[in-house]
Amino acid sequence: MTISYIRPIVPDTTPEKASDALTRAIAQPLPLIAVPASRPPRLTNVLYRMATVDQRGRVADRHTTAALDWNAGTRLNIREHDGLLVITADPHGVFQPTKQGYLRLPADARRAAAVSCGDGVLLLTHLDRQTVTVFPPIALDDLLLRVLPSGEDA
Repeated sequence: MTISYIRPIVPDTTPEKASDALTRAIAQPLPLIAVPASRPPRLTNVLYRMATVDQRGRVADRHTTAALDWNAGTRLNIREHDGLLVITADPHGVFQPTKQGYLRLPADARRAAAVSCGDGVLLLTHLDRQTVTVFPPIALDDLLLRVLPSGEDA
């Protein structure tokens, strides 16, 4: 019985050919996205965070309350405005952050803004105004549909 071997296929890696390929790769710059020159400067007094809402309405983020220096004794007002929840410090407010520093969205506010257990929300914290605006998923969907070019899905 004779054994036949399959001849291996090995690309040519002589120094001249390898350096030519490297030179071609370096010579071709990567394409860049064109950024409009008329873009406004980024806001430095705004903090953006994504967080999940649990079954008790707690928002899993403590950076927001820490940035605003809100603690468990801070009285808060929570109101719905155009499908968003706006949270402000208010001496007459009936809500407070938890002892651990989490915001808690009451059931009525969650229903008004269509926030369910497990939903991810965008927290926009305006440091100068001492407010937190909660963007629920439905508001983010609406915003993306207005911003994305037509024909694209998020």
